Amino acid sequence: MKLKNALMLGGTALVAVSSSAFAADLPSRKAAPVEYVKVCDVYGRGFFYIPGTDTCLKVGGYVRVDYDVRGERERTGNTRGSTGLANVFTQNAGGDIVTTGFYNRAAVELDARTQTAWGTVQTFMRLRMDTGSGLLKVDNTGASLESAYIRFAGFTFGQAAQPFSFLSSWAYNTHHVTGWPNGVRQIAYTHTFGGGLSATVAVTDMQNYSQVTSASADPKTLSENYAVFVANLRMDQSWGSAQIMAAGHNGGGTLINGNGYAIGAGIAFNLPMIAAGDRLELTAVYADRLGDLINGNSSLNTPSSGAYVSNPLGGPATKFEDATAWQVAAQFRHHWTPMLRSQIYASYVQKDLHNSTASGTGMTLGHALIWSPTRGFDIGLELNYLRSTWNQQAARVGYNNNAHVGGVKEDNWTGKMRIQRNF
Repeated sequence: MKLKNALMLGGTALVAVSSSAFAADLPSRKAAPVEYVKVCDVYGRGFFYIPGTDTCLKVGGYVRVDYDVRGERERTGNTRGSTGLANVFTQNAGGDIVTTGFYNRAAVELDARTQTAWGTVQTFMRLRMDTGSGLLKVDNTGASLESAYIRFAGFTFGQAAQPFSFLSSWAYNTHHVTGWPNGVRQIAYTHTFGGGLSATVAVTDMQNYSQVTSASADPKTLSENYAVFVANLRMDQSWGSAQIMAAGHNGGGTLINGNGYAIGAGIAFNLPMIAAGDRLELTAVYADRLGDLINGNSSLNTPSSGAYVSNPLGGPATKFEDATAWQVAAQFRHHWTPMLRSQIYASYVQKDLHNSTASGTGMTLGHALIWSPTRGFDIGLELNYLRSTWNQQAARVGYNNNAHVGGVKEDNWTGKMRIQRNF
């Protein structure tokens, strides 16, 4: 019996050993390791590591829906030489008119950052698509490159925010104080001194400004004097921010506007003693033949883009190539509750043409009330008032043979409803 039990135990052990040896000879069928997305908290909220790399990526964007209603009155003056705009002053001259419009915008942005031995390399792009009708008609419904730049070791290469600008992008009327919706092409360098003090110098592409596009009758314009030089000195601290800025270009004898320059200053105060997030911003700018740097584009105090009558100080024929202009502006953000805030803004601007008695003034007041039921989701209403005058005692014939005679007054208001979701 003992012998029988021993033989059975030995046989079982031999089978087990043989089975183990056979299994070891079979090919392995282990599952491939799963690469999970890893959060990257080095650069703030929303970044994650691209699997298999040391690059952090943030995907974002927004969808915006606007509906505008604008009332205009007291339009006078009925002479203008430009054929395409001849009916603007004669239609409803001195009367009232109400126009409406829809506007839709969608934007997608990518922000990729990688740490190197020489600092962070950032690659950023924002692609915008928009369409509109009526008052807010958009001629080009295709995609627009709003930003596309690389930053490394203090340098910025590509299309980025205008270094001359100071006011934050609060106002719902994006052509009022924010300006430069597509940024400017540039090569810039920013040096940080410490303590919140920094300085930026930049060479910007002149075709981002109206001077080249509106004075393009001379083909040399498109190939010479291609840069506008911009510099700023900025301080950012817990109490707020301050900045002084300057810009200039050498138009020589080629550009219709000749040499131009602009100077400005701005200061902002954080006001947590009133409510968390409250902020007041003030700025003043003077420009000579470089008026695009007032309000960030040539359509000063414009309630909306498009129609000439919305532009109190210019139009395609007079813009700022042959004028001096100055502006003061302010905006205040107040949080009534963490979910309800007001944004109030005001500006006054004056423009005087060189070699002419013509001048213009414009004043804008606006208030937006915005409810944010959750982070990144805004439902807002805005009311904007514009008062402008354009006085001309004698005709002036400028480039493209556009003549202006008499005076123009415009007194209008714009109401806007906006729903926007940022992600």
